[in-house]
Amino acid sequence: MAARTSLLRLIDANANRALEGLRVCEDIARFHLRSPNVFRRSRALRHAVAQAIRRLPATPADFARARESRRDVGRRAPAARIASLEQLLLINFQRAKEALRALEESARLLAPREAATFQRLRFRAYEVERALLLALDALRHR
Repeated sequence: MAARTSLLRLIDANANRALEGLRVCEDIARFHLRSPNVFRRSRALRHAVAQAIRRLPATPADFARARESRRDVGRRAPAARIASLEQLLLINFQRAKEALRALEESARLLAPREAATFQRLRFRAYEVERALLLALDALRHR
């Protein structure tokens, strides 16, 4: 039982990390880049990740019961200094990609068939990241 709780805690943390990172990137596409196409792709990816998480064999209450935010040993880790929107985008997309990889690996234990879904989403994230970076570069050269 303790192993399942730890696994749910790991999945919960990475689900939150992936969705939060993708939301930051989506907001940059929406409010800074003002790119409807890149915004839609970013939003669709975030929604697809949320849907994949909901398909896991655990309820939101299961994840909440496993969560121990107050006792998290990584809680006080220092945040990176961010100097630009481009850096904010890069940091948050890296965060989301790493979280998707952790979800992929964790799913192998909890729901092996879902691991492939998280792998596809991770590769889809690479493409959305590319579109965001190219849109940011185009904006810089206007």
